[in-house]
Parts: sequence; C-alpha cells; structure tokens
Amino acid sequence: MATLYHNISGELSTEILAPGDRMNVSSISFANVNTYKHVLLDFFMKKPETGRYYLLKNVKIPAGASYVYDTIINNRVGEFGLYVKLKAADTFTLTGTIDPTGTNTNVPGTNTLFTKELTIGDSIVVTGETRIIESITSDTVATVTAAWGSDLANDTTPDCTPTALVDIIIS
Repeated sequence: MATLYHNISGELSTEILAPGDRMNVSSISFANVNTYKHVLLDFFMKKPETGRYYLLKNVKIPAGASYVYDTIINNRVGEFGLYVKLKAADTFTLTGTIDPTGTNTNVPGTNTLFTKELTIGDSIVVTGETRIIESITSDTVATVTAAWGSDLANDTTPDCTPTALVDIIIS
C-alpha cells in the first residue's frame, strides 16, 4: 500500500485523496507543526451525489502535537474524495511592541518573541495595517510581504492571526 504525504497551510479545503485514486486507507496522521499555536481542522469525505460526510469536525490539535485517525476507508471504487479544512487559531496580541519606520518591509520589535509567536504566513496588524509575515530572523526581527504604508506609530498591542500548518500522512 502506498503512503501519501501532504503539507498544507491556510484556511482552504484541500483534497488529500481524489475520487479515483483507488487507495485503501487504514490510518491518517495530522501533525500540527506550529510551535506556539493550536490548529482546528475538519476532515471529511465528499461524494458528488450526496455531499459531505464529516469524519472529524472542529478537532483542536495543540501546537507540536499529532492526532492519528485509525480507520478503514476503501476508495478503490473511486466514489468519493477525502478533504481537510484547516482553521487558524484565535487572534492574539503579540508580546512586546512593533514600530515600523518608513515604507519598507521591516518589522522591528522591542521585547517581542517573534521566533516563538509567529510563523511565516501569519497575518499581523500594526497600527491598523495588516501584513503577512514573510521571514523571521530573530525574536525582534521579521519582514512582511508588502511595505508598510507610512511611518507608523509605535503599536503596543500588535495583533496576530495565525495561519494553520499541518503535515498529513495517509497510509
């Protein structure tokens, strides 16, 4: 039997086994690769004529933990696909302050914990401007994908909406 590996992120539904893949499934492992945040997920099968059938709904996987779903699913007749929908953890306030200066992509932090609290792909809100994290160099240095609109005021309560990151193994 083949083993399939997936690495998915974001809040979209992702097909992990297509109708017609003709595979017997005995176990599916979901690993939350975030180091700081939990992730919520839905796991469902979908048939064209009958819609979705949820196998797991709103399962909370803590940061760094795995969830193994032991089952017997026979997709050999190709009637359905298997899908996962990830949901990000709740928005939270970052530790420390962020004070972007000028129209650049730098995220200068003071007393921040970027390496523990942020993941590439997370959305942050600083003084009303939302940006996506592109890189994290240290606890006080990160960059975003688009330049800030101006020299923003020092934000003492910057918010983060985390992205969901999950590795999936199907066997």
